[in-house]
Amino acid sequence: MSVIEAEPRVKNVPAAAEPGLLALEDGIAWLRLDDPGKKVNTLSTRLFNWFEGQVARVERERPEGLVIYSGKPDGFVAGADLEELLALTDPMDVIAMLRRGHDLMERLAALPFPTVAAIHGAALGGGLELALACRRRIATEHPKTKLGLPEVQLGLIPGLGGTQRLPRLIGVPDALDLILTGKQVDARKARRLGLVDDTCHPTDLRTAAERAVRTRGEAKKTKKSIASRAGDFLARTPLGGKMVWDKARAGVMEKTGGHYPAPLVAIGIVREGLKLPLRRALDLEAGAFSELVTTETAKNLISIFFAKNEVEARAGKIARAARPVETVGVLGAGFMGAGIAQVLAQKGVSIVLKDKDLAAVGRGYAFCQQQFRERVKRRRATEAEAKRDLGKVLPTIEYETLRRSDFVVEAVFEDLQVKHAVLRETAAVAPDGLIFASNTSAIPIARIAEGSRHPERVVGMHFFSPVAKMPLLEVIRHPGTSEETLATTVAIGRTMGKTVIVVGDGPGFFTSRVLGAMLNEAAWMLAEGADIEQVDRAMTRWGWPVGPFALLDEVGLDVARHAGQVVRDALGDRVAPPPVFERMINDRRLGRKAKRGFYLYEEGKKGKTSKRVDPAVYPLLGWSAKPLSDQEITERCWLQMLNETARCMEEKIITNPADVDIGVLFGFGFPPFRGGLLREADRQGLPWVVETLDRYAENYGERLRPAALLREMAGRGETFYKK
Repeated sequence: MSVIEAEPRVKNVPAAAEPGLLALEDGIAWLRLDDPGKKVNTLSTRLFNWFEGQVARVERERPEGLVIYSGKPDGFVAGADLEELLALTDPMDVIAMLRRGHDLMERLAALPFPTVAAIHGAALGGGLELALACRRRIATEHPKTKLGLPEVQLGLIPGLGGTQRLPRLIGVPDALDLILTGKQVDARKARRLGLVDDTCHPTDLRTAAERAVRTRGEAKKTKKSIASRAGDFLARTPLGGKMVWDKARAGVMEKTGGHYPAPLVAIGIVREGLKLPLRRALDLEAGAFSELVTTETAKNLISIFFAKNEVEARAGKIARAARPVETVGVLGAGFMGAGIAQVLAQKGVSIVLKDKDLAAVGRGYAFCQQQFRERVKRRRATEAEAKRDLGKVLPTIEYETLRRSDFVVEAVFEDLQVKHAVLRETAAVAPDGLIFASNTSAIPIARIAEGSRHPERVVGMHFFSPVAKMPLLEVIRHPGTSEETLATTVAIGRTMGKTVIVVGDGPGFFTSRVLGAMLNEAAWMLAEGADIEQVDRAMTRWGWPVGPFALLDEVGLDVARHAGQVVRDALGDRVAPPPVFERMINDRRLGRKAKRGFYLYEEGKKGKTSKRVDPAVYPLLGWSAKPLSDQEITERCWLQMLNETARCMEEKIITNPADVDIGVLFGFGFPPFRGGLLREADRQGLPWVVETLDRYAENYGERLRPAALLREMAGRGETFYKK
């Protein structure tokens, strides 16, 4: 049964191979999009062929109105068929395809009777552009209903009229916000923006759509804020327009560093398109899209999209063997533990949040409470929803309360003895079959499992901070972890909305070990005479969100030292750090939490914190300047990440290139426009990688000598991704 409450009674059903059907009932044409064999609807040549025939039919028959809806249970239209799009290598073929799409949208928009897009689930990219070509839009107030134009996240701009119809509908400022960020909004926010005309409960979608068809006159205009109306007016005037467009461009440059051409192109297309009739503006959009789709940035960003889908499909397959979990215990109510509890509660899971004393668990509970308040403040939840979710968190200091938990996430101090003690105390009261997941960032899971009578039910669950924002979850299985334990852990991660990669056991696993290699190399450069600010600046210019020393301050130098020591104990002097960390920690420079590390942190007005490099660090380290080029800084950092990744692959800790690239992209911000660590290696060529590492090894030591896997692949002319 469709989300449209009751399907129209259909007499002539098209062949099953067709991607939908058109049914006429009580004067209204109901057009259902439902491409067989696909989980979601996408705009493809096949769907266009069918859709053109249906539009021609309603043009001839002239019903009282047309409602377009989806036959998929959780989605409207998710966007364009990217595989088909990537197969077009000639820009003229892309333009021809887009012009065909524009002609179809124009015919839909010109129909002489009410047209309604009845939206349930994702209406993204081309799906939203299809809805924009309708006179009215109705959307369900359901968590899965999201509207947006995410093309910039793929290195593209909207190509089926989004850059032109959206600003004309909701105004330039709000349209630019959606187009330049790729953000997705829910139905309520869409209504406030004027993007949809009405919202409803999912079961009322058919009724609301029919009402929209039969209601004569214009839809109600959304009450826009004074600022929004003023911004739209300014954008359409010569002097004010320059202010609006310059501000938009400056904002894009600040966020992207100029590495992503699509947002800048989008600004120009929106600006110039508003000066033209719609048809000519659409031609402008098609030309710009066709140029962007062939760029290296777009290809890399689209490759990430496919890699993410691959990773999530594998995780979904693993999760099929999961057992049900009703209550999760979270041991440790610190920043990480409380974050895990809050996200799980938000997803409807009952939580027992335990810590050693009332003060500690009280702080964790207060953190959860504050996070839910923030969601209400940002209109991502109602007061009732926030109270309901907070009610799922039970704070406690008693182990006895864990009797109701069949899955426990441990997030206590990074000490093996402490973790063993917590594991034993939990097992003493927990029900039979308890799964124990440790949120350690470096300690091998097999060593933690030694403290359990059931090592097969011990697993690693490495979250990234802050839990609510970071999309990756690294699940670590040791050799004895059972399939059911792994499946259940992966399923819980997916319930939290995380992209899950499964890796093998070992010190530092994959992400901590690889990130540690980069941070270690940055510390060696500092010890050799590199400038803190130059290293961080070189890396951010290369595309990182923050430089390695700023990141070390965020992580905490004591935490970084501990993780590094765990890895060094297992791997030896090859991963030994310079004396930088010991000297910094001995001087109580722990990073941002201590208000001083490599940088000094000062509270400013309105609670904002400013930072600047602390010049006292240099004499503390016995430092003397030695010039390094930005090229050497970036190469030594990312090549050491690659080197350690190759060793992890040799040890079978991780083997799939998609897992590697999603791990570095989603775990700690490897520059997305480069497509991932292994795609960057393939682009540069492994012979160049090996030659460059050998040169650096001669100058700076054996730690930079290329891994055997890199040398072997280079010798055979191989790449990580098959061409």
